[in-house]
Amino acid sequence: MTPDEFQQAWQADSAQTRVIIDADLLREEVQRDQRQFNTMISYRDFGEVGVAIVMIPIWFVMGYMLDLPWAWYLSVPVFLWIAGFMLLYRRRHQPEPDKSEGPLLQQCVQRSLAEAEEQIWLLKNILWWYLLPPTLSITAFFAQISWQSREGGWAPALLFFVLMEGFVLALYGWIYVLNQRVVREQLLPRREELQKLRTSLEQETTDEGINGQIALPNLPFPGKIPPAPCASPVQLIVGLVLFLAIILLLFFFIYQAKHWDSGSSQHFPKRAPFAAVRWEDSQPEVKVNDEWYRLIALDGIPAEEMITFSKETFGDKWQKRFEEDLVELMSRMGHPPGSTVTLEVQLLSSSEKQTLKEVRMTIANRAAIWLAAQARERDAAGK
Repeated sequence: MTPDEFQQAWQADSAQTRVIIDADLLREEVQRDQRQFNTMISYRDFGEVGVAIVMIPIWFVMGYMLDLPWAWYLSVPVFLWIAGFMLLYRRRHQPEPDKSEGPLLQQCVQRSLAEAEEQIWLLKNILWWYLLPPTLSITAFFAQISWQSREGGWAPALLFFVLMEGFVLALYGWIYVLNQRVVREQLLPRREELQKLRTSLEQETTDEGINGQIALPNLPFPGKIPPAPCASPVQLIVGLVLFLAIILLLFFFIYQAKHWDSGSSQHFPKRAPFAAVRWEDSQPEVKVNDEWYRLIALDGIPAEEMITFSKETFGDKWQKRFEEDLVELMSRMGHPPGSTVTLEVQLLSSSEKQTLKEVRMTIANRAAIWLAAQARERDAAGK
């Protein structure tokens, strides 16, 4: 017999090889792997839904503490969408008791295959239901902040938007790549091996074999069903502690941003009721709701009185303090402002006076004023 004839005979004999396996042991192994896979999926779903729900009150608190603009709250419906989508998706694809009369082993394999298919679809489409919605809401927030800060110059505002948006895209891009890697290296091989096992079982002529034994013509497999990675309770506790630590750190920075004040032993919030300030001699002109006015009084305090006090208290920096540290200025005068103030203003185009009530004191306004001041200082230094 020539070597080629010997190889052909060996391949023909191998193709007819039938491995005898105990059906109960194989079924128990499939069920054990199925339970492990379901546990891993449950932990992942619990984390995603839980974080989305927890972030809703945190988002409201952060928005209130920092007086953030309305675009900040666009993420709240996004959190609701993520949590609701996951719950509805799992409820819709919840496996029903199999009432078919087929072999129990085939039922277990078929259910495991269906669960793998569902998870593959979920992760392959993670861009649309999990990553894109928060990307859009956060982009809208950064765009609004940049737009409100344009008084400090378009270049700094655009740079801020590009840096923040680049960070978000890089973070979500990394999450997307990580999930697609899980699909390629874990879920697709798992589906392939389950399909091979199902095909082998379908080729078997008997229901459960003879005397509890089953012959599978396609065995041995080139590999085995990849084990489903499952987070241990210790890993879950560590992850929860890290998440809480990040939240506490975030609240710390929020508190510092709200109460930080440079050059003073007392903390005053950095807020302003107008988005920009310019001067006509010693008379302040302020921008409110994209309209310029001449400031007459703030909460009943005449602008002239505020300017006089600022000159007496801060010397050469009286304009800077009036623009950037309005809360401190009014507090030192004995009239600390609340979250909203009343402005008495005059139109620049006429002598008509108006009273603007409940004008919000926001950090975004003060940031825009500060950026504008920095731009003026750079221009002055360049000249």
